[in-house]
Amino acid sequence: MNLNFPDTRQQVLAERLADGRQIIAQDVAVEFDVSLDTIRRDILALEADGKAQRVRGGAVPIAAPSSPLHSRLATQQPVNTALIDAAIACIADAPTVLFDGGTTTLAIAARLPIIPGRLVVTPSPWIAVACQERSIPVFLLGGTLSASGGIATGDVTHAKIATLSADIAVLGACGLDCDFGLSSDDHAEALVKAAMATAASRTLVVTDAAKIGRRARHHTLALDQIDDIVTDALPEMALPLSRAGAHVITA
Repeated sequence: MNLNFPDTRQQVLAERLADGRQIIAQDVAVEFDVSLDTIRRDILALEADGKAQRVRGGAVPIAAPSSPLHSRLATQQPVNTALIDAAIACIADAPTVLFDGGTTTLAIAARLPIIPGRLVVTPSPWIAVACQERSIPVFLLGGTLSASGGIATGDVTHAKIATLSADIAVLGACGLDCDFGLSSDDHAEALVKAAMATAASRTLVVTDAAKIGRRARHHTLALDQIDDIVTDALPEMALPLSRAGAHVITA
């Protein structure tokens, strides 16, 4: 493979991005034995083709908006058991738990230990039902139901969250990047997630490897606003987050 040709280099970079890998320009320039400016031009070309999102020092994969929750539930592969176990260990015996919506958080809620006095507060009807089926008390937040994450949004939701004090907020991710932080596909959902984090003493983000290094449309929380990140990403993939100061637990 002749990496002196721009098309060849860009194909290799595009394949890495498609696999969910972040491109660090300096490292790639050394690997390909080309100048840093050459790699920067390659990244610009990939961004113009819609194959990359340029960031400081390189590029991250484009995070395509997810399909509505109700359709994902019918087709998505089961959530990694180790990821669920690690998240439950982080939640521990917290008595008041704010639960975000989404497939990953739903899988956690479905196995949440039953602890006397525990209350789950959630804007997700799916989370509420999963907890009630296991006799865990639930306070369901109302509002306008958003299709993407299947959670209530809007003024009614925010007004109620503002009256809450929770021990931990458990949030899902559409994207999680060192510089951009936690991000969401839907703006209204991003605002609800941020409000939940404000209402909780601790914020836990649980995400699979596919979301690491990606940026969804709407910034939600900075990295320093997140207390713990649980992921099933390989340690080397999560290392940039740790280097940026995040507390990362790999399942």
